[in-house]
Amino acid sequence: MPDWEITEQHIYQLLKHPYQIDKSVVENMTSAYLEFVEELFAYIGNTKDNKEIIRKLNITYIEFATIKAFEESIPTENNKLKIVFLNKLITLIEKEQDLLYRQMEYPKFFINIESEWKSPICVNADVIKLIDLMELACGFFYLMDGLLRIDNKELHLIDVTRIFEKMFNVNLGDIYKKEEAVIKRKPIKITEFLDRLKAAIIQKSKDEGYYQP
Repeated sequence: MPDWEITEQHIYQLLKHPYQIDKSVVENMTSAYLEFVEELFAYIGNTKDNKEIIRKLNITYIEFATIKAFEESIPTENNKLKIVFLNKLITLIEKEQDLLYRQMEYPKFFINIESEWKSPICVNADVIKLIDLMELACGFFYLMDGLLRIDNKELHLIDVTRIFEKMFNVNLGDIYKKEEAVIKRKPIKITEFLDRLKAAIIQKSKDEGYYQP
């Protein structure tokens, strides 16, 4: 939507011209406002050039602010509704500008892993079971201060399991039942998968001639 222009928006055309207050105008204004919000979000989401977005938002802000200033200079009964919608639109533009500036200043907090990254890795279900991945996730989660959130919020088990799900393209299902299944196993099997990983690393070390028991 690179050719998005404020002057072509229905809400702009309604606000720019005088009208008489009646039910149809109120309905049209509300519909046009919702349409504008939807199209604005689509434009921002589909445009990669932040400088272009900022310029469009600036122009939009100026257009609405100019109409508002004119309407307030000659207050009438008929322009009260216009000023209400103009205030909503101007506030929306200001919030979107603020959000964009924050995104530019702190980009790591706005990375959308779900939409921007697809892991090329999957597990061989004959070799690695879901419970094995859950065992790893639990180990990472239980290790005191081993993992931290970059936003300094409290870390939860689901934060860790989501990473494993995304990394290996799996669905762990009810993670709390699987967590219980991990920690309730018999002592000889409680770290069964970790023991397999340990054995695999030792074997590789032996194969390379490094392992000295």
